[in-house]
Amino acid sequence: MDPEALNHVDWRNTSHVLRYLWFIVIFAFGLATHLVLAHAIIPSLINSGHLPPGIADKVRKLRFHLYASSILILGAICFWFAMAADKAHEIRNYWHRDWI
Repeated sequence: MDPEALNHVDWRNTSHVLRYLWFIVIFAFGLATHLVLAHAIIPSLINSGHLPPGIADKVRKLRFHLYASSILILGAICFWFAMAADKAHEIRNYWHRDWI
């Protein structure tokens, strides 16, 4: 491996991989938030009686939407991981180890 300067195409490919990895991190925080709300906080608020009965029914219905959006976010994480893995192969032009 010769030490040479990277050209603009190499920098662009590297920035794409990093961007996809940052998307994974951002979507993972969104997934965690949705799952914690749907699986822990909302049932706790309903069972403890901290929500009035009228609001509790609406919030109980919100759980389904939070779970559904969690599945969509998980799909987005898988998509961005596949995109990052695909672009990581182009980094081999100047760096022969992908995931360092």
